[in-house]
Amino acid sequence: MARTSNEIVIGADKVTDTFGTNLNKRVCKIRQIDDLFIAIEGLEIDRQTGFSVPEVSRQALTLRPSAPAAEKVTILMGFLVTGLLTELSHLKAHEPQTYFKKIEGGQLFLKIIVAVFENGRPLVFVRSFRALQYNPGQIGVAVIPDDCLADCKSVVATRFLGETDAIEDLPEETPDFWKSGLSDGVRRLIEIEIEARSEYVGPPIDIVRITPNGAQWIKKKTDCSDSRPAGKRQKP
Repeated sequence: MARTSNEIVIGADKVTDTFGTNLNKRVCKIRQIDDLFIAIEGLEIDRQTGFSVPEVSRQALTLRPSAPAAEKVTILMGFLVTGLLTELSHLKAHEPQTYFKKIEGGQLFLKIIVAVFENGRPLVFVRSFRALQYNPGQIGVAVIPDDCLADCKSVVATRFLGETDAIEDLPEETPDFWKSGLSDGVRRLIEIEIEARSEYVGPPIDIVRITPNGAQWIKKKTDCSDSRPAGKRQKP
């Protein structure tokens, strides 16, 4: 994700489930829920239990349609923590190897970006999740914020999801990296990471550009559906 004072661009690569298995390539990687855009990395879907971060997000973010974005994100966090407590307990009991490999030891197992323009201001909410082991029989969930709101002072602020070894600090260390625009820069970052870590990162790529005037999909699957208010149109 890259953000300036007048635009937000989110890009994402392929989707995997809890167990690292590629999901159907038609699955949408960036979702629109009303005027919010959400990108998810990590424990997104568990097909064995039915746990689904996209479905939880849809329920939470549409619960109070007129609420400010910050309140919607707070509601989402409550929904997610409740669902994750059950999901993590199930994984530890029934898939201990997966839990040990991907959850245990304070690993960040889920990261979410929610982006929107509200009253002409770009708001980017970033939340990372890690499991807490209070005692052998009790699991907790820590939610770590890394938002880019009114106090986000960088000319171009970035927040990365997933594999980032090849692109960490790259925009800051490359002169004029964003000269061709945020959309092109985000696309380049994803392609560089795909080239470096093709076993974990790969196409297809989805990219959306959000401005105060609406959203423009730079790359998007034709059959991806949105949930947005009646009367709002989206740029093709």
